[in-house]
Amino acid sequence: MDLNTFTKLYKDFLTESANKGWTTEVLIEDFGNYLASVKNADGLEVQFFIELDVENSVQLTDTTYQSKLNYGVLRRKGEGEQFAKDVLEAFHQYWKQRSSKRKATFILYKK
Repeated sequence: MDLNTFTKLYKDFLTESANKGWTTEVLIEDFGNYLASVKNADGLEVQFFIELDVENSVQLTDTTYQSKLNYGVLRRKGEGEQFAKDVLEAFHQYWKQRSSKRKATFILYKK
């Protein structure tokens, strides 16, 4: 899967989270690095992130690189553990329904 496809999947998931009664706000949107606040109806907040490991990428061709992508949910200590699990599980289900390629290795194309 390429990074653009995964990023679109991430953004679409955030948009569709409203159907669960969650509100989302994108806090950081930078190439390969995204952070969003996700709140449930009870006011619990977690932060859902994706982070591309550009520093450890491997060059495959002159314009193509392969790298790892980390993603997950952050929460305050002692708060929102179940909600964090719910967000991550909902994302996994969303990803599974929309893509047959579920790998943590991504291809980058540089011009």
